[in-house]
Amino acid sequence: MTQLYPDAGAAPGARSRLDSFDPRCRLICAVIASVALASLQDVTTLAIASVLPAALLFADVGSGSRVPWRAMGGVNRAGAVIWLLLPFTYPGERVFGVLSADGLRMALLTMWRLNLMSAVLIRLVTSMGVPRITDALGRLGVPLKLRMLVLLSVRYIFLLADRAESMWRAVSLRSPGISGLYACKCLACVVGTLLIRSSDRAERSALAMSLRGGISGFSQERDTVWKPRDSMLCAVFLLYMACLAALSSSAVLIA
Repeated sequence: MTQLYPDAGAAPGARSRLDSFDPRCRLICAVIASVALASLQDVTTLAIASVLPAALLFADVGSGSRVPWRAMGGVNRAGAVIWLLLPFTYPGERVFGVLSADGLRMALLTMWRLNLMSAVLIRLVTSMGVPRITDALGRLGVPLKLRMLVLLSVRYIFLLADRAESMWRAVSLRSPGISGLYACKCLACVVGTLLIRSSDRAERSALAMSLRGGISGFSQERDTVWKPRDSMLCAVFLLYMACLAALSSSAVLIA
């Protein structure tokens, strides 16, 4: 599994412009941007903050790489529960007797932040693939056991998600138009089968690790060189974070 998302990086034969930066630099910049974006609370600042994630999202347009629309669509489908719950459960003034105006605003801000953070993480981190991510974490001093926990968890989460999608596609092909109670029963069978296969997969993974000499057998860090452009990129992201913090503080004082 070279990438976490099939369309999060370059197309076959294409190279992303972001690949010229050190993986450690990309991880650091992603953390900086995520922290900055997560702290924003008003629409104006979020609109200004959207410039950098949008630039990252379309950084490889024209170079043969794909914009990761599928990955972004998956994020929004997972976040649909926010739109379903917050407007009805959030306290505040009610609209039409049931909807919370503050809940609608909070759902908008939450989904907006989620999309911006996802764009940054998908382009800077997940497009590198699990091996480069773990290498970068190792060179940043993250303990080996924690890195392996991240590597194995991420790998098998996406592996199981792909298996679940394939199994549900088979159900849909065999029983087109299935819905209601029967759909729930089929879904329960799919989940149960996945749990059984997960146990078997975990046993085989443990066996593979023991044959490779334990956790250290997966640690194959590659030498990378930190270049001046990596420092410049980190400086740009730090400036970005400082500007957003200043704008957010100004918005709070004005309010």
